[in-house]
Amino acid sequence: MRVAVLMSTYNGENYMKEQIESILNQRGNFELDLWVRDDGSTDATKKILMQYEIEKKLHWYEGRNLKPALSFMDLIKHCENYDYYAFADQDDYWMPDKLWTGIMQIKDIKTPSLYCSNAELVDDKLKSLGRDVYKCDPKTDIYTLACAGGLLGCTMIFNCALAQMIQNYSIPERLVMHDFYIALVCVAVKGSIRYDEDSYMLYRQHENNVVGVSYGFLNKITSRCRDIVTREKNGIDSQAEQILKIYGSRIGKEEKRWLEKISGYRRNLFTRLGLAASFKTRYMNKNMAVKLRMTILLGNR
Repeated sequence: MRVAVLMSTYNGENYMKEQIESILNQRGNFELDLWVRDDGSTDATKKILMQYEIEKKLHWYEGRNLKPALSFMDLIKHCENYDYYAFADQDDYWMPDKLWTGIMQIKDIKTPSLYCSNAELVDDKLKSLGRDVYKCDPKTDIYTLACAGGLLGCTMIFNCALAQMIQNYSIPERLVMHDFYIALVCVAVKGSIRYDEDSYMLYRQHENNVVGVSYGFLNKITSRCRDIVTREKNGIDSQAEQILKIYGSRIGKEEKRWLEKISGYRRNLFTRLGLAASFKTRYMNKNMAVKLRMTILLGNR
């Protein structure tokens, strides 16, 4: 069994050694290859990668700055012929059985499948903040995923059938995030998603997080207000449009109908109203529901 762990780095010199070591120390009956794409770092990140490459502990290459979403998509395209794939952030820390636990949950599924889990929030010193990312199970139906996303990419493990859906088709021109996109592709082509409520990694929160979790009352309020009023350049509409364009012949009738509604939602007030008020989307809690429904109503999601 061959497993590819995919990591995109950008100025990650402060924390990446701990993360790399935790990946290399994974236990299980598989061969692990750590593939890294550097997204234009200007600190000592590339020197660290060179040293690990000399020690034959990873493979890496560099490219122009694409930002995380497209950098990870390029990694998937670059790494073919593995049985399983996993996304890794540069600044987290994995428990030794993280990969094997996830692989065992989807090992008997031959169609596109994806595993994801909870994660323990920690500070920059890996000290626990006393809670996990999810308080309840995230929803994995297409109605919710297409509008809310919400699955944590750094916990994701997916099989070759899903990887080939990316490798054998064109890379989208516009997407929200790589994890958001691949989860949506999975359900759009009637693949399966398995969620594990347990945590097998430490999700580090620090001031340089590209994507993080807000905690503390004031931080949460500020973050939610900013999200509501800020218009996303690449929103759920353009992402849905790209999936329809690329995978149209593979998508089910109901899934296609929903994605078509989302793809044009910004252009019509009544569509925005209907999508914002839809009972098909099942957000994780009332606060999240209010935030995302308002964002969609304003056409900013």
